[in-house]
Amino acid sequence: MTRRLLESLNGVGAIHAGGELLRTTAYQLSVWSEDQPPAAGGEPTAPTASIDGHIDITGIAEAVVLAGPGTLTLTIEDGRRLAFKLTSSGGSIIGKGWLT
Repeated sequence: MTRRLLESLNGVGAIHAGGELLRTTAYQLSVWSEDQPPAAGGEPTAPTASIDGHIDITGIAEAVVLAGPGTLTLTIEDGRRLAFKLTSSGGSIIGKGWLT
């Protein structure tokens, strides 16, 4: 599998839990394309995409825990939104879908 960087996004965005604003924070996101091996019979398969990165969670760790891991959304500077999962207490995240 080959992983290619499609886009790097850096800026300040808003983190929401459900409809409630938790804070505005710095983010760094990487959008990746991952080529998949051919399917049985040699048929090509479409590449998949993934998003990972880091947000500054200083001062909101407790709010994130109380909100629950399934309700977090980051709105980036261009207005796109990313549902995400926090993967470390240091602010590492993975996207749960695509930027909409």
